[in-house]
Amino acid sequence: MSRITVIDNTFKQQLPLPHLIHDFENLRKIANKTIGDLQSEFGILIFPPRIEDTDDQIKDSVIFTLKESDNFFSIDTGNIMGFIGRNDTELNICSRFTHNIDGKISEKNDFFLHYMLEKVCHINLTNLKSTRSPDKIFNLLPFLFPQYLISALRQGVYKEYQKHEYNDSNVRGIIDINRHIRFNIPANGKIAYNIREYSFDNPITELVRHTIEYMHSSNTFKSILASNEEVKTAVETIVNATPLYNRMERNKILSKTSRSIKSPYFYRYRDLQKICRMILLHEKIKYDNSKNQIYGLLFDGAWLWEEYLATILKKKGYEHPENKKKNGVIHPFEKSNVGNFYPDFYKPKAGHSLKDELADVILDAKYKNFDDKNPPADDIAQMISYIHIMDARKGVFIYPSKDVNTSRTSWTIRPFASETAEMETRPFIIPQSAMDYTDFRNLINISELKLIE
Repeated sequence: MSRITVIDNTFKQQLPLPHLIHDFENLRKIANKTIGDLQSEFGILIFPPRIEDTDDQIKDSVIFTLKESDNFFSIDTGNIMGFIGRNDTELNICSRFTHNIDGKISEKNDFFLHYMLEKVCHINLTNLKSTRSPDKIFNLLPFLFPQYLISALRQGVYKEYQKHEYNDSNVRGIIDINRHIRFNIPANGKIAYNIREYSFDNPITELVRHTIEYMHSSNTFKSILASNEEVKTAVETIVNATPLYNRMERNKILSKTSRSIKSPYFYRYRDLQKICRMILLHEKIKYDNSKNQIYGLLFDGAWLWEEYLATILKKKGYEHPENKKKNGVIHPFEKSNVGNFYPDFYKPKAGHSLKDELADVILDAKYKNFDDKNPPADDIAQMISYIHIMDARKGVFIYPSKDVNTSRTSWTIRPFASETAEMETRPFIIPQSAMDYTDFRNLINISELKLIE
């Protein structure tokens, strides 16, 4: 296995072509393709489990672009992190805040990505950080499993037709002559028959059950299944749906679930099926042994950044409208629902209710680098629109930064109807001097306190 490691939001990351020509050919089959195309064609995993929940429509985003020169090929990356591979070549995309080791980027020191996942998924990765496994992505999968399980169960418990054998007096299917002669001669009042019927206990739910039992058997992972009431309820639902579970049949179930389910209704179970197989097989997503197999687990950095900030700002009274759930919508026109706005965060004006749609401060989460450049024109126009419509005194772009010497930049917006307001960029410092993950958590807590001040 050949691993190439790069960082997000970085252009022209050069790699020597002559030494990596085989890897270049593999990566060329993945480059410049949208996430949506790769997901539908090859079944790569995307986090969050429901990519339609993200405001940035990452399914239309390109994971990376690849360019070739005489002796090098260069990779340009965006907001996507994680890994994607083809055959024996794997590209790891770490956050740009990953700690270097002897001048090299290491996925196992990607503290910021792991910390955002910990906060957003309400999990504790301390035990994970103490392991010495070179493949931290695999160890991370059980922590993500509850998110995919809950997402899938929102469509109900998966069911499909199963062939069942019965031997009783209530005939409901096709008589099985051979079984009937074997079990019911001489006559005993019973008839052996077969029937196809919808069943909750099927290879897919059994696959999920085997994953649950595997995690229950691990001292590291068993606490994940009891992390909150929603997760415990989801686990209980699967256990109740699989009374035929037999721990000795794991390989049989893995064989039966080697192909992705086709049901258009239970489409969220496809990702759940993939992550279960990854956990049980201790491997990346590979449904078969065919050549030209593409696999991956990718994270939307912009979505993670916004949801991470939400865990901090909600405690300080900030509202967090959600576009896809139609929560917290702001209407720009009086007595009309035309044109809905969804600012990332805002603090309502004192003395006003949410229905007044008036704000004191508006915050916009950006996973972009504003250390050396100003916000682009479309971001500025959007923020000014929010400020005007919600009668806010200030609009703030919050972005992650590694430069402890950088400071906020502010501008006074030209007055509208004799009212003035400010707009600023505010860096959120991501620690770069941490010795280990525990040290990183302590240091980033300081940045969190500065934010809510």
